[in-house]
Amino acid sequence: MRISKNANLMSPFQNQRVKTKQSSGKSTISWGLRDSYVHGSDNISCIYSVNRGLKNNKITSSVLDKINFNYLDIWKQKCDKQFSFIISGKEYLKSELPAVSADRCEEIKAVNNTVEFSNGRYYKYTEKDGLVHTFTCTNDHVDQPYSDLVSGRQSDASYQVTKFWNMLSRDGTYMGLYFSEDRQRQMLNDAGITNGFFKVKVGDHQQEYFLSHGNAGVAVRKFEYDATYDMFAKRGTALFNKYEVGSVFKVSGKEYVLKEDRTLDIPYGEDIFDIQFPKSNML
Repeated sequence: MRISKNANLMSPFQNQRVKTKQSSGKSTISWGLRDSYVHGSDNISCIYSVNRGLKNNKITSSVLDKINFNYLDIWKQKCDKQFSFIISGKEYLKSELPAVSADRCEEIKAVNNTVEFSNGRYYKYTEKDGLVHTFTCTNDHVDQPYSDLVSGRQSDASYQVTKFWNMLSRDGTYMGLYFSEDRQRQMLNDAGITNGFFKVKVGDHQQEYFLSHGNAGVAVRKFEYDATYDMFAKRGTALFNKYEVGSVFKVSGKEYVLKEDRTLDIPYGEDIFDIQFPKSNML
């Protein structure tokens, strides 16, 4: 989600990008408990008079949560003004909105090789230099907190992190166009993904991949892995027709001998994209 500082409307096209100044500050944080927001049944009351002055009411964590996770309801009720929000009859200046404390955020970490972002929760990612990015998961999308966006704390570095996980939760085929292989591996490794199959879930969106060190990219979708494995180990492939039976192939550094049915006895889960072909002696 990318918006300009004074925008009143949350754009539905959340992948569109606006260039901003990048965060440069460093911070040191302690590990904290995750915080989650449960969408309540109470309506957001908007009572507003255009003739009254702006008031600087105390912005509690509860108010910040409503702004970050209920911004669409706030906008629909016309409580998102140019310089302030009106929530439960009280006015809060956008310029005074505090940053979400990193202590309220859950570190992005995989559980059973699954990285999951749940709607209504805060998350954080800490760079090697100590810079901390904070995020929300709202409407099946990872974003910078809405309170940061409307108060002018947009960060291109944070946007790149959200883009990485949002792409993986849908279709990571073109990750290489936006992120280097080193950056992809770093972010996956930082989240606890080191090898084999893994999943990324953002709300109701999810995709499964194989972490590869071969020539097909870093994150290969599982169904593509399965199709390639089926050719190599079960059906055979025309790629092997020019090689003699008994030819030795190396997969992830291990040797496999080509059988008469033009297949290889590769165990499922090996990095089949990290393959070295032998020299062909057939014309």
